[in-house]
Amino acid sequence: MKIKEYVKSAILCALVFSSIVLTLLIWNFSPDLTNVENEPTKEVSKSIGPRFDEEISQVVAPLQMVQVQGMKVEGMPATSEVNHLTDVFHKQQVKKVVYIENEQVLLLRELSDHFVVLDYPTDIPLSMYLSDVLDLQAKVPSQFKFDRLIYDIDETDDLVVYAIDAERHRAVKMTTTVKVESIKTHLKELKTALRPYMNISTNEDTVNKATYIYAQKNPENLKTYRTIFNHINVEDLNAILFDDTPIVRTTKSGNTIYNNNTGVVNYDPDSKTYHYTNLSEDERSTRDMNISIPRTFDYINEHGGFTDDFRLFQSNSHQGLITYQMFLNGRPIFYPNELNQIHVSWGEHGIFEYSRGLLKTNVTIDNGQKAKRLPTAEDVRASLASNSTIDFRKVEQLVVGYRMVPEKEPDDRLEIQVNSQFEPTWYIKHAGTWYEYNDGELIEQ
Repeated sequence: MKIKEYVKSAILCALVFSSIVLTLLIWNFSPDLTNVENEPTKEVSKSIGPRFDEEISQVVAPLQMVQVQGMKVEGMPATSEVNHLTDVFHKQQVKKVVYIENEQVLLLRELSDHFVVLDYPTDIPLSMYLSDVLDLQAKVPSQFKFDRLIYDIDETDDLVVYAIDAERHRAVKMTTTVKVESIKTHLKELKTALRPYMNISTNEDTVNKATYIYAQKNPENLKTYRTIFNHINVEDLNAILFDDTPIVRTTKSGNTIYNNNTGVVNYDPDSKTYHYTNLSEDERSTRDMNISIPRTFDYINEHGGFTDDFRLFQSNSHQGLITYQMFLNGRPIFYPNELNQIHVSWGEHGIFEYSRGLLKTNVTIDNGQKAKRLPTAEDVRASLASNSTIDFRKVEQLVVGYRMVPEKEPDDRLEIQVNSQFEPTWYIKHAGTWYEYNDGELIEQ
């Protein structure tokens, strides 16, 4: 019996001792809050589309790609596959920069007979393009702008790139560490999509292989597409642009005005357009496109504003205004009331103005109609040159785009959807403005 009592006493003492030790450990325990305190609070930005869905190389992108190999000229619209040409510059460098200027027509004397032309719809600051789009650091003239890049595909190992200004009088020649073979490999992947192109001279500045206007020679087998749009909710955009709930009022015209102390929105329910002005920003928006283009891209991208294939289409440094335009299959879409565009300008610290159409694509399909054949590039050139009301010398680009034609809907149609047709059509850039080509005439958009 005494042995059992001793065992019970020993067990009891062990339990009491363990309890004391555990109590002391609990009192002295201090959790490691280092990671918790330093963990950044992630703000979930409001969105009207997929967040951070676009890369800047897919938005600051060309209109078309043309490959010139001796007398053979082929090209294609700048699809996403063409835009991925920028991938070859990843982790590469610019070894040498040479500035070229001619008082008359630009001459690139060292350009070989095999090169690739990338035409852009607007002027782009070269320094911004190199750093933000290609992630390359190079000392180039800070105010130099280009609307054409030429990749020289000759027998040398390293790729030479020429950036050419819109006037075709100046260029920046850049020797890179990119291997020419990587460009050739990419071009082989695009070979089946290439179609015959032709060169066009419109004035004394477009008279050689580096400065010609290039256009698709015989556009045929072009499909018309039918698209169903969904509406972007006005309240979703208001939640992004306003810090608090705005005051709402309706004008006599039927437009709705939203405003608070920092901003005002004009929403037109008939045209489905939305225009915001930031009252806390200075009236004079930033004119430096080196700043405005990347910042407006980031701003729109952060709230999923690139709801379709939008691309930089016009940068007006005089007004500080940037236009992003909707594309389909690498071709621009045109529509008179700007449903196909995003207009934005950057102020001193943030967005100054932001306007857009409130439609986003739900589904796009072939409409089943017979493929369309357009006038040849030569027919378009000849008719424009012979039209006495058009200054042919001011023709800058000829491309095939899409005309957006809304379909007539029954009165009982669903308000959240709008149907449209995308019809292939020639478009001409003349004196800085885009026009629809129609039987020898230019129709303003």
